[in-house]
Order: sequence, then C-alpha cells, then structure tokens
Amino acid sequence: MRLQRTLSLAVLAILCAGCGQWSWNPAKWFREPAPAPMAAVQVLTIESTSGGGDRFVQSWEGARLVVDVHSAGGSGTAVLKPAEGQSWPLRLAFRVHSSALAEFEANGAQALRMSFGSVPLTEPALIDLPYGIYRKESPQLEIRWLGNYR
Repeated sequence: MRLQRTLSLAVLAILCAGCGQWSWNPAKWFREPAPAPMAAVQVLTIESTSGGGDRFVQSWEGARLVVDVHSAGGSGTAVLKPAEGQSWPLRLAFRVHSSALAEFEANGAQALRMSFGSVPLTEPALIDLPYGIYRKESPQLEIRWLGNYR
C-alpha cells in the first residue's frame, strides 16, 4: 500500500512538472491564436502611373486577393493587369494606406467611384470591388485614389 501511494505521488509530481508550460490564467484558455501573417503573392502586375513611389503588396485572404496600396503622397493612380500565366481573381479588394482617403475609383469593364465625403478615411479600409467592374477578358484595370489635404 505504501509503495502504491509513493508511486502515485511520483507520477502526480511528474505530471504536474509537465504542466509548467500551461497557462493557469483562465482568460487565456479560450483566446484564439493570432492569425498568421499573409504571404505576399504575385497574381497581378501593378504599375504606378503617378510616380509617387507607391508600393503594392498582394496577399490572399480566403478567396479574395487583397492589394495593399502604400501611398506616401496620399494620392495616385495605377494600372493592374494579370501576371504572365495568371487570370483575374474572382474577388479583388484594395486596402489603401494613406494619411486620409477621400476618393477611390476603379475603371475596367465598368466604372466605380467612391467618395467618402467631408470626413476622409484615416484607417486603411478594405474596399471590395463589386462584380462586373472587371471581367476575365478585361485587359487591364485602372485605379485612382485621392487623399484629403484639408
């Protein structure tokens, strides 16, 4: 009986020592892990036509291709085309990183113009292009973003 109790305590001590990596804070038990950073891809060729040193990063978020537009000047234009051997993605969205976004335009098979009124967007908003703005046979898509300099 004494040997059994000693072995039980030894096993319990070993198991408790292995639990040192666990968090004993219940608030952390049900928290979802942070999403992994999205890997950059090259689905579209993007050429800035404004000459403002704009930078474009493409990544997949589910079935949607998101193009992060980093604009130092706050305004600019760009032409997008499918990369060699690629086609247009089914869903396309833009996230414009500028000091303040007042307008956004996309011209392809159809035109889209979004104006954010007198209060421009200061946080990068995700702008999903609706169906029909570009089609699979569209040769290119032109975008324009305009910052607010008030």
